[in-house]
Amino acid sequence: MSAEALFAAALSEVEHGANGLAQPIDALSVLRADPRRAIEEDSIRCLMCGGSFRQLTNTHLRWHGTTAADYKSCFGYNRGRPLMCLELARLYAERARRSGLAARIRQRPILVEPELRRRGGTRPIALEELLTRREARRRPTGANSAAS
Repeated sequence: MSAEALFAAALSEVEHGANGLAQPIDALSVLRADPRRAIEEDSIRCLMCGGSFRQLTNTHLRWHGTTAADYKSCFGYNRGRPLMCLELARLYAERARRSGLAARIRQRPILVEPELRRRGGTRPIALEELLTRREARRRPTGANSAAS
């Protein structure tokens, strides 16, 4: 389900509060529970204000009083996740391949940051990665699903 459809569905659904009265479900809370749904083919939804953009710029995040790193940490995105729609991410990746960007990067994090070597390669796991791993465990493998 697209983020737009999910957002609209959450706005139309109701839940019953402690007083028994129907209250609308906050659409952003649905997206915050699984932040991967906020990123679509042609848009990304800001999980702070609900706005829809092609990418979340530093200027927009500054308007909320945060940085890209803090935003990713707060909502459980992986540190390397680009805050842009999938279409734009593919465009930038293709442009980097054409220009040979990878050949010009000579930095290996494990050599630059000795702390990574001391920790033995462990790193904090973000909500996004945790959800993806959980889905992968639930999804049947290709060989098992073909035999069923």
